[in-house]
Amino acid sequence: QLRIRKQGSAGGHNGIKDIIRQLGTEKFLRIKVGVGAKPKGWDLADHVLGHFDTADRAEVEKAIGHAVEAAEMMITGETDAAMNRYNVKKKEE
Repeated sequence: QLRIRKQGSAGGHNGIKDIIRQLGTEKFLRIKVGVGAKPKGWDLADHVLGHFDTADRAEVEKAIGHAVEAAEMMITGETDAAMNRYNVKKKEE
């Protein structure tokens, strides 16, 4: 699932914390790609940074394609349209 935001906190994400520190503001466009809930007993970092199985990899490829489309829309000033299109949980496509 993609989430597009115009601003916001780091939400505990160290990479976003660093971007906020470097820019001196939380006001910048971002595309977040969710990886779902971590399996029971897993470390969150291991889940987020781990390898995807074949079925999950197909979903990741689809999410990457959507993120590219969203980024293109955002670059051309269509951030609200990108948010409307991608900030909803999509069923089957």
